[in-house]
Amino acid sequence: MLIFTRNSFLSIVDHAQDDRFVVVRGRIPGDIEAIFPEAEVFERPGADFKYQATIARDRASLRIGHLVKEIHYESFESTIEDPERRQAYIQVWSAMYEEQMRRAEPEAAE
Repeated sequence: MLIFTRNSFLSIVDHAQDDRFVVVRGRIPGDIEAIFPEAEVFERPGADFKYQATIARDRASLRIGHLVKEIHYESFESTIEDPERRQAYIQVWSAMYEEQMRRAEPEAAE
């Protein structure tokens, strides 16, 4: 699962050895702690996501649910204060928009 927040980009995946946990991964220092301040983040140099933390699955679920409850905006992009993060997110948005349009093209031809 990929999660984009105003101040964090995370990947959350299954823990390989223990179903009670998930592995929360980030690419930018501080992103994991922005969402999970109690996390003990470790670095995995050379890994796809350099920063990682093991979080209880129930804790991750509650925190992500809380983030949804905190949504009070109609335009996500306008809430991102860091201009470099905003630009990176816009690039992702653009790539997914292009994919949407690519997939819609056959429908438009019918």
